[in-house]
Amino acid sequence: MSTQEPTLPDTEPTTTTEKPLATSAQETVIDPKPFEQKQLILITLSVALGAILIGLFLWYQALNTMPAPQPDSLRPTAAMNNEPESTTAEAETESFGALSTSNEIEAIEADLESTNLDSLESELIQISTELEAAL
Repeated sequence: MSTQEPTLPDTEPTTTTEKPLATSAQETVIDPKPFEQKQLILITLSVALGAILIGLFLWYQALNTMPAPQPDSLRPTAAMNNEPESTTAEAETESFGALSTSNEIEAIEADLESTNLDSLESELIQISTELEAAL
């Protein structure tokens, strides 16, 4: 057995994974990559949000500027009816324009007396028979 005693080394060994401490402000370096990535993500999200908002605004404007659909005329024209007007009906229609525009009682009574209601009953009977024949 050996009689030599073990001795401690004068300096401590350094590991290669440790980083040396910075000795001044110029030597302190911050890795810029995480900040650039965050900025890139924020810019991308801002542009996407802006594009979505512009798209929604344009869509809203397009909906408001479309013209309303025009309803079809519910009243048939004379050409659609294919029914000739009688001379009596035309004369009676023209006589309605001859009514007085006055609101005096005498003028209203005169308009009522000049209105021909004698053929009204026969016309209603004729209309009802035409409707029954059509059904």
